[in-house]
Amino acid sequence: MACGMDRRALLPGGLKADRVELVDDRVQIHVRPVGGTAACPRCGEISRRVHSHYQRRLADLPAHGRQVRLVLSARRFRCWSPLCRTRIFAERFSPAIAQPYARRTGRLQDLVRHLGLALGGQPAQALAARLLLPVSKDTFPSCAASALR
Repeated sequence: MACGMDRRALLPGGLKADRVELVDDRVQIHVRPVGGTAACPRCGEISRRVHSHYQRRLADLPAHGRQVRLVLSARRFRCWSPLCRTRIFAERFSPAIAQPYARRTGRLQDLVRHLGLALGGQPAQALAARLLLPVSKDTFPSCAASALR
C-alpha cells in the first residue's frame, strides 16, 4: 500500500539532502540550500557570486529512534554594490531552518521551547531525553524566561 507522505517533509523547507549516513547511533544528513542567490544583509543587493562555503551542524527532530544531525553546507557571497561597505556576507536562512549562530533547527527549537514552558527544568529534560532531544536541563529555564519577555 502506498503512503501519501511527501519526502520533503522530512527536512525543513528550502533544503536538499545530498547524503544520509549512520554515524554511531545518529543519522547524519548532509544538506544544502536550494536557491542559488542571497541578499546582502546591509544593502539588500541580490548576489549570485559565491565566495566560499562552510559547514553548520544543526540538531534536528529525531527519526526512527535515532537522533538526527543536519550538516548544512552554507555559503558566503560577495556583495558587488559599490555603495555597500559589506564585501562578503553569509547567507541567511529562514527561521524554520535556523537562526544565525543556532545549534538547533527552528522546528526543534520550537519543541524545546514548548517543553520548557509546559514543564521547565528537570521534568522537561527527562521527557526530552526519552524523546531523543539533545538538550540539557539548563536549557529549559532559559527558554521559559526568554518566552516571557
